[in-house]
Amino acid sequence: MRARGWSEPDILIIAGEAYVDHPAFGAALIGRCLEAAGYRVAVLPLPDWRRPESFAALGRPRLLVGITAGSLDSMLANRSPGGGRRKVDAYAPGGRPGLRPDRAAIVYANRVREVLPGVPILLGGIEASLRRLAHYDFWSDRVRRSILLDSRADWIAYGMAEAAVLEIAGRLAAGARPEAVRDVRGTVWATSDASELPPRSIILPGESEVMEDPEAFNQAFRLWYRELDPRSARPVVQPAGNRFVVQLAPPRPLTEREMDELYRLPFTRRSHPMYDRDGGVPALRTVETSVTSHRGCGGGCSFCTLAAHQGRLVQSRSPESIRDEVAGLAGRPGFSGTISDIGGPTANMYGAFCRLGSGGECRRDSCLYPAICPNFAFDHRRHLALLDSARRVKGVRHVFVGTGVRHDLVLADPDSGYLDELCRHYVGGQLKVASEHVVPGVLTLMHKPGPGSFERFRGEFEAASRRAGRRLYLVSYFISGHPGCTVEDMVGLAGYLARLGHFAEQVQEFLPLPMTLSAAMYWTGQDPLTGRPLHVARGEERRLQRALLQPADPRYRKRLEPLLRQRGKAGLLRPARAGQAAKARKRGR
Repeated sequence: MRARGWSEPDILIIAGEAYVDHPAFGAALIGRCLEAAGYRVAVLPLPDWRRPESFAALGRPRLLVGITAGSLDSMLANRSPGGGRRKVDAYAPGGRPGLRPDRAAIVYANRVREVLPGVPILLGGIEASLRRLAHYDFWSDRVRRSILLDSRADWIAYGMAEAAVLEIAGRLAAGARPEAVRDVRGTVWATSDASELPPRSIILPGESEVMEDPEAFNQAFRLWYRELDPRSARPVVQPAGNRFVVQLAPPRPLTEREMDELYRLPFTRRSHPMYDRDGGVPALRTVETSVTSHRGCGGGCSFCTLAAHQGRLVQSRSPESIRDEVAGLAGRPGFSGTISDIGGPTANMYGAFCRLGSGGECRRDSCLYPAICPNFAFDHRRHLALLDSARRVKGVRHVFVGTGVRHDLVLADPDSGYLDELCRHYVGGQLKVASEHVVPGVLTLMHKPGPGSFERFRGEFEAASRRAGRRLYLVSYFISGHPGCTVEDMVGLAGYLARLGHFAEQVQEFLPLPMTLSAAMYWTGQDPLTGRPLHVARGEERRLQRALLQPADPRYRKRLEPLLRQRGKAGLLRPARAGQAAKARKRGR
């Protein structure tokens, strides 16, 4: 700041992770966006929350303080699904854990109130976005009120918030008071004056009701869940004591041109030099040579946060913009010749769009479940052309699809030659597919295609691999303990994997993430959309279901042996033949 002659920044961004100047990191994306609009932006990463004065290290900003807990919810970053403390934080210097507090957005905001009184506070990022209304919190096993109230912030900018942040900054720069900025899409704010509530608002059951009554919680969830389409969503209001928490309609999707401009900003794609002595930031290594091609996902999986954060409408960049970014990577010193990924939440949704257009209205939970919507337009040929264009950039030897694909979309487009081309050029040994389970009832609750779809895809993938003359493998992701899943269901999944000779290494113990459909199922024991009662694994049964995905693991053998012998499944306990497991891991099976 001294070198630039600044007496103060216009905007201070406080982040619960190390600063990495890469578009995959929210603080960098918002910071560069504000900088391009002419604002003086200072970023304070990982301040010491135990020392209030550390929050004043860069001075008092002229306009506002923006706060993000980081690229992960801080509770998820700090704690495992079992509740234990994680030993590594990939978003911290050298992977050191413990540098950000639990519930970082709340802690940071209250520290700012303490040392910078009167400065407007804007919360953003995944933690604030998914806690914007009363929500079930797995780590405290209770319903918590909106993070806006606990943080005492002025607004939450939820979702991918570039437009909202720019609008709020512009209004404050023009002299507006924070309480006058109450009409920006993609924001949440609170008021005690009922006359300020937007017209046509949907009134949810109040905060105290949803905390005490599962039926009220599910009613609130249903009403909110129907207002996620930015083309038709109405404001949502939740009473909270003598105040009202107001969520305005989701942010408008960015156009292709706006996406191109955003990703054209001058990111260095490096972690800050002050982290060099720690060996950098581990999270950067996984995305260092990756390129974001699009945002949003139409999948609508019950357990996924994407619908509530990035939204269901896919927003894609132009092929020219992506090719330019690839060329920039290829020209960097030390580039290995490999682009590790060109993708988004799901790689083969690049270029997809809704035929209803910008003025449409859709009340579906998913574009793909229970069947692919006829208005969901996708074209694998466009994705292949993009990958081929990137592969032909000078200095590039390999381009891979690292983020995985939706296998039901591949099966629905058999004439594109997509799978053959993918196997021939764009799979680096392993292709990720989120099959999640094999029991039909569980897959239905997850809003995933049935097991026959995955079986068919697996056969076609193996055939395409043979035609390509390559030894390729599927990396299938599986979830244990999802609401509606019983021990018998998990025994069935374990038997299925054993018959295939798979060693399930990509295992996720179900975690009820705030404001997801599955979290509502977990908390209430019902499907909130149908009212159907559900079995919910808790405590020891959660741990048992997790163990069943790796029954031959010596850590779980003692726990599983009586269960599997009783069911005639003791063969699942057999350890792998010498070297078999290691070879399978090496092959990605």
